[in-house]
Amino acid sequence: MDEELALASEISDSLKGGGIALVDGPKIVFDSFTNDKGEVDAVLVEQTIKDFISRRKDHQFYSVEKVADDSGDGKGGSLVVHSADPVTAASRRRATEKLPPNLIKCPFCPFVTPYEEYYVIHVRSHGFGM
Repeated sequence: MDEELALASEISDSLKGGGIALVDGPKIVFDSFTNDKGEVDAVLVEQTIKDFISRRKDHQFYSVEKVADDSGDGKGGSLVVHSADPVTAASRRRATEKLPPNLIKCPFCPFVTPYEEYYVIHVRSHGFGM
């Protein structure tokens, strides 16, 4: 989500007040302030996306694909940004849970204790023997 927000912000900045880019779930949608049809400069948006990707440390794993709309008039359509492995990228961003060495955490719920006896009793209360 952070990357989508950063990209939308970058696109809005590149439009220089002529439009705005907003995050809508997995999509980034545009609205034009200067054009009555609500269209933005597709070439400018594509170049902004490519510039944004090129500044990433793992830019070689990204690609941009043009997807035409169904109307056949050549207008509209979408740009799809692909990454090599979005699951790996998400796991790198996720902070791993670290507890001090004197604490024990239940594998089934958020219960934490420094006492092994309480831990054993608690885990058994879940219905699993130790």
